[in-house]
Amino acid sequence: MPTNQTICNFFALLKDNSVRKINLLQSITNDIKKTFIDYSFYLKNDDTEEILFDGNFNIEGDEVLYVELLLPNELVEANTNAIGLEILDLSVDDIKALIWIENETYYFQNFDKRKLLHNKKVIYWSNNTYNKLSNEALIVENVVNAIYKNGKFYFKSYANANKIIPLNDFFEEASNETIEEFADNEILNIDVNWLKENSNSVIRKQITLIQKSNVLATATTRKIKSSANKFNLSIDIEDGKLKLPNDKKICKDILCFLNEQYYIGLISGKKFRTNSKRDLQ
Repeated sequence: MPTNQTICNFFALLKDNSVRKINLLQSITNDIKKTFIDYSFYLKNDDTEEILFDGNFNIEGDEVLYVELLLPNELVEANTNAIGLEILDLSVDDIKALIWIENETYYFQNFDKRKLLHNKKVIYWSNNTYNKLSNEALIVENVVNAIYKNGKFYFKSYANANKIIPLNDFFEEASNETIEEFADNEILNIDVNWLKENSNSVIRKQITLIQKSNVLATATTRKIKSSANKFNLSIDIEDGKLKLPNDKKICKDILCFLNEQYYIGLISGKKFRTNSKRDLQ
């Protein structure tokens, strides 16, 4: 058990990824600790199902995403050598997350300048009158956006988690090189230059998922077109290949279909489209 836990548990992760310690008066330490520990329950508890993140699954309320990773050295040092860290200076330090460390578990809360009471006219109620807050201050909210424990980084929102620890290695938008590899598939007819110039974030993520899943490896043009017809999704065949049109909306629809995000309800027989899925195998 690291000895610094009795000295400091509260830290700020800055935008340059350095860490600052936040020394607290003993009178408020338990309140701050309780905020992080109590609200972590809504992110992850004993009944929460853990789902390995692959960029293709939107979770339910009783589920949490995770990736396995090693913490950056700066965060490890906060837990093992907090005495050597500089104290947070609100006048110069640019915070991206607040951290509470307890029993080898890191609790993260996203932070932005709206939560920094700096050069703002803040008044507070005291002794039946209002007084002006003259010191710089920060707001600690009742929320935990991510947790790190036993080598796993847990989160519900990719966007929030990615602001704390970059997750590009676990899921990223397709690069132009990846788009070129996708366009080289023998069953596809694609204007690769148009696709590279017009691909937005959604299209690039769909291409990444298709490439990662290797779903087209055993597919045929006949099978894909026949299946698409069941959903009234028209895919043209040109020179024996599936034609991806130079139209963003239709292109996105076809990519979603190729990524197997169209399905038929097993009970009702109704046709659906989802923006998430999970392999049950």
